[in-house]
Amino acid sequence: MRNETVMTPLRPDRIIRSHRRTVSLEITPDAGLVVRAPLRAPETWIQEIIEEKRTWIEKKVAEMKSRPDPGTRSFAAGEQFLFLGKPFALAVLAGSDAGITLADRLYIGELQLPECKKLLQAWYTRKAAEILPVRVAGVAAILDYVPKKIRITDARRRWASCSSTGTLSFSWRLVLAPPEVIDYVVVHELVHLRQPDHSDRFWAKVEKAMPDYREHREWLRTNERMLTL
Repeated sequence: MRNETVMTPLRPDRIIRSHRRTVSLEITPDAGLVVRAPLRAPETWIQEIIEEKRTWIEKKVAEMKSRPDPGTRSFAAGEQFLFLGKPFALAVLAGSDAGITLADRLYIGELQLPECKKLLQAWYTRKAAEILPVRVAGVAAILDYVPKKIRITDARRRWASCSSTGTLSFSWRLVLAPPEVIDYVVVHELVHLRQPDHSDRFWAKVEKAMPDYREHREWLRTNERMLTL
């Protein structure tokens, strides 16, 4: 009598239903499985697709778990946070109620520590609002693209997006990345103004604008788990 191993079914962390015709699978930065499916797609059909893609899912989950991870944040003195790709240690000012300031380290008043995460997010968002429009303007002028509007968002699963009306939206988390990686994302979205898909023609335009884009795209893929609070 053969001893056959029975595999435990893979279960998605989330199923997002919408007016779409196909099922897509996404592995999130925290190694979760998100399924996007049509509104009336039976769960049995979704589960069949998941099992068909088991090898791919397990490979991608393993890859995601192997990438750098900041772990659980404690927001304590000495903990490091990225800004423009460089790590800065958090320094606590004894007895102070000062907000976040950047010098050789990231400083915060001791009395503000309970709100540290909230204050850091607000600080990063302000910096994104200062930095990203300037970088977009510089790259756009060189490439002769004209976005209609720049927005800073709290998006967690997309670094940026381009709307059909020409608005470019960027997650504030992008300012944790190095400038050249930011510029890659900027180029990517600017090219979408005229080439909305991800066809070979799209990537050819990206490469023409930034010949070393693959290096920056890979950095983003490898380190995306670090670009968070």
